[in-house]
This record gives sequence, structure tokens and C-alpha cells, in this order.
Amino acid sequence: MRRASSTKTISGASQVTRPPCYVTRSFLMHRNANDRGGSRRLSMIVRGTDLLEDSLAHGPRRKIILESYAPSGVDVKGLIQVGASPEDGDIVGEDKIVHMNGSVVAFPDACYLFNATKPSEVTLETLSVVKLYHPTVEYLFIGSDRPIHPRELERINKDFRKSDIVVQHFDIMNAMGSFNILNGEDRRVACVLIIDPNS
Repeated sequence: MRRASSTKTISGASQVTRPPCYVTRSFLMHRNANDRGGSRRLSMIVRGTDLLEDSLAHGPRRKIILESYAPSGVDVKGLIQVGASPEDGDIVGEDKIVHMNGSVVAFPDACYLFNATKPSEVTLETLSVVKLYHPTVEYLFIGSDRPIHPRELERINKDFRKSDIVVQHFDIMNAMGSFNILNGEDRRVACVLIIDPNS
């Protein structure tokens, strides 16, 4: 141990005395510490690492991943898999990306087209398909680039709360990201993406 300075000069005139402070140099080293030069690697995560790859790959069924969206629809990975006779450049067992034209409703292991193109078409009645899915979901994310009418959103929240389903409205990208993360964590989650072809 070494003793730190206990006095300090303020404006060159007076001194303030503090109780002594002791600085220790004994820190616990990380188990991956490198004794040569002190550099160490704390994680095996490097650039380009897919953090969800392991969690999305395990389990009895493939998981849905919402890749991207365009005015024409949503790119979904995990719906189909390359079979025994792959086409050029395909790897057997690899998930293919399918472009679904229009709005979609996604569940952990399934994705369906959803008949709505405007946020005004999202109602308690159109979302009833989410309640039919078993096992029941914990979270429902509604993604649209335009807002849903607050009165209708409150009606949806109130009804789904009775079934212990949390409903959140996001823009499309945040709804997709939240769905992918929670699905990777094996949470029971659903996502409705409203794609407006005129936007």
C-alpha cells in the first residue's frame, strides 16, 4: 500500500487537511488475463458475431426471425429450410429468407399474412388471432410507422390485459427488433407489422 497525499493547496493561499487515503494495487485478475504485457480479452465476441445465433438455433422447432421490411412486405427467416437437394449456393439445413407481401403477424415459430394496411385497420377484432395462438403469448408488439388511434390502442390494451398479455406499439423497426430479441430468449411473443404499400 502507498499513502496518498493528505494536503491540497487551494488558490495558493491556504491548505486543507484531509484524513489519509490509502491506495491499494491488488486487483483481482480476470481468469482470461494475459500475464505478458497485461493485455487481456474479456469476451469472445468479435465484430460480425450474431448474438442470437445460438439461442435461435436450439429447440425442437425453428424460430422466426424478422429480417427487414420494405413497402411491399417483410423478409422472414425461419419459415422454410433448404432440403436434401439444394439449389446453387444453398447449404443443406440452412434457413431461407422469404419475402411476405404485405402486413404480417409473427409468432415464435410461425408467420402469417395479416389483412391490414393502415393503423386504423388494427382493432381488437383484427387482433383476435393472437388470442387463438397456443401457447398464449406474453407480449404483443404492434409495429407501424403511423400512430394507432389512442382510444383504440387503449381498448386493445385493456382487453389483452385480462389475458395477461402486454401490448406495446412501436415503429416497425423497433417492433421487429424487440420481437427477435425476446424470441431468441424463448419468450412467448407475437408481433403484428402493418406495412402500408403507399408509404
